[in-house]
Amino acid sequence: METGLLFTSDDLRRQGEEHPERRAGPAGDLQRLRRGIYADAGTWRTASLDGRYLLRILAAEARLQTPHVFSHESALRLLDLPSLRPWPAVVHVIDERRGGGRSRGDVVRHSVWLDAIDVMPVDDLACTSPARTALDLALGRSFSEAVVVADAVVARYPGGQEDLAELLRLLPPGTRGIRRACRVASFADARSQSPGESWSRALIAELGFAAPSLQQPIFLNGRRVGIVDFEWTRDRIVGEFDGEVKYRRADYLQGRAPEQIVIEEKNRENAIRRTGRNVVRWTWDDLRDRRRLAALLTDAGVPRQGTAARRSPSAP
Repeated sequence: METGLLFTSDDLRRQGEEHPERRAGPAGDLQRLRRGIYADAGTWRTASLDGRYLLRILAAEARLQTPHVFSHESALRLLDLPSLRPWPAVVHVIDERRGGGRSRGDVVRHSVWLDAIDVMPVDDLACTSPARTALDLALGRSFSEAVVVADAVVARYPGGQEDLAELLRLLPPGTRGIRRACRVASFADARSQSPGESWSRALIAELGFAAPSLQQPIFLNGRRVGIVDFEWTRDRIVGEFDGEVKYRRADYLQGRAPEQIVIEEKNRENAIRRTGRNVVRWTWDDLRDRRRLAALLTDAGVPRQGTAARRSPSAP
């Protein structure tokens, strides 16, 4: 098997290389991915983390013998869905081996009858469907990690929220993690536009703050001055997640210099403040430190769950 990306020991021997493993040392031109499977060392060194994990998945596919479907983080990568965790060193598959999930080397096996799961083809590979992938992550990962995936699924795939709810209904009562998965499914929102916004929503809820409205237009003197990530309308507070991507990526810059983006953002924030709203901003570093995010929201006056309703007799 030679894909142009990977080489087996047999491939290399057919090319006249008697000891391919010797070329996989620190100074060699091959990168060993697993026993008998290699990538070009230059390709490996220049690949992104996403690209490296894809190579690990392809390397596992080249050696797996039993029927299988890629799942969990491996399905996330194949489906191009976001992950809060760095890509793991292991590949996840679902197969029909009995006796529970087992790990061997760089492959984690989850034992489920293959005809009981939703499958999606990705090129020549098979992985769990977007909804099934979101469910697996909701059952076995943290609430925040699962929300990031579920938000992306319901945003990108029409009917994704209904598919996720249907898969939940099919789970046997008492399934481990089912309560968290139900919470994730009801919490998922297609209006969340980035992993950072999804993580923000999850932490806002977990920290006990009132749920904000999403993607709200703000008007000044009858003119729309922007759409904000989060708004606590009754309290006239706007929340913005600043992932800093807009200052670097070409599709955000659209020919403008990063300095111009900074100026435009500052002017936009000033216009929002002129409407009488307070503005609180946070970054990835704030999301990684729950106490710091809680302090930012508290200092900005963001209400706790239930307090806004108690303040306003007209609240629903």
